[in-house]
Amino acid sequence: MNKMEVLREKWEALRVNAWLLGAGSAAVIVLALGLLFAYALPSSWRVTEQVRSVLPLPLATVGMSTAASYDDVADNLASVRRFYETQDFASLGMRVDFTTEDGKKRLKIREREIVNKMIEDKAMRIIAAREGIAISEQEAAEAVARELEKIGGSEENVKEKLSRLYGWDLVEFQEKVVLPSLYEEVLLKKFEEKYSRSEDARGKAEQAAKQLADGRDFKDVAMEFSDGRSAEDGGSMGWFAYADLIDPLQEPAKTQKVGIPGSIIESPLGFHILQIDERKLEGGKEMVRVSQVFSRKPTFVEWLAGQMSGMNVRVLAPEYEWNKEAARVEFGDPALRQFEEEILKKAEGDASLVF
Repeated sequence: MNKMEVLREKWEALRVNAWLLGAGSAAVIVLALGLLFAYALPSSWRVTEQVRSVLPLPLATVGMSTAASYDDVADNLASVRRFYETQDFASLGMRVDFTTEDGKKRLKIREREIVNKMIEDKAMRIIAAREGIAISEQEAAEAVARELEKIGGSEENVKEKLSRLYGWDLVEFQEKVVLPSLYEEVLLKKFEEKYSRSEDARGKAEQAAKQLADGRDFKDVAMEFSDGRSAEDGGSMGWFAYADLIDPLQEPAKTQKVGIPGSIIESPLGFHILQIDERKLEGGKEMVRVSQVFSRKPTFVEWLAGQMSGMNVRVLAPEYEWNKEAARVEFGDPALRQFEEEILKKAEGDASLVF
């Protein structure tokens, strides 16, 4: 090989190396810009929104696993927006417009709810694995079939509805809706079997009932044994129409004698001992003033929040923060938190908060 050939080979190798170096540098620059837009710059910027919507970078993690990536959150938010924009809310006297500044804030609230749901779904899968729970492909397929039956129509019609309303196919429907519901269902069953401690709550109610049977004053018993705010008022709950009471309490409220404590009643919330203090007619409607001794059962939602508060959850998007005690994602911006509180107070007629 002569000198010219050697020089030519060296030149070609130098060109290749320079190209690789340039491509590598470009990739590093693109990655750096992506990280900057994902984790540092304001989410309200249009370019930030566009970059985030295509990046698979984690927005939130549980332990070492990604619970919500920027692109998945963007896809889910697009599905929510698609649903609203395909509905005729005007016929219901409602209005949805996500293009205004006010509407963009409402859409941001929906995004926060999506992130919360994705973190919760990941947490439920982790808890299920700890409990030795696995959902088979057959169970998932059967659950999909049940959900399709609820939606109604042929499989092709259901597919068309899913695509039109949410932009989903059946695989996405299974992953986003059916499987999370299945995990919640099996964990709820496990909670009721193993963790609900409802017998503790029943035992407390039975102690209260014994003291009432022995003639102790209802107010005193309520103040000692009752859970909730009514305990401070000796169990007094105030006036109700029968229909405003929870279902298990409605019939006893109608039939119990005034001033005589009833037997223990179980509801999804816990165990109740009612006392009817007074009845009256108001505006043609029967009203009842009731007091109760209430022994609260731990709920699945509380148990799940407790499990999640013990997990290593990290929310990486700068506009959000993780409230470990409540086990929820919250806005970091106080103005957005206040905006959310205000619209929730007047949510009636606001279609953006209905679904």
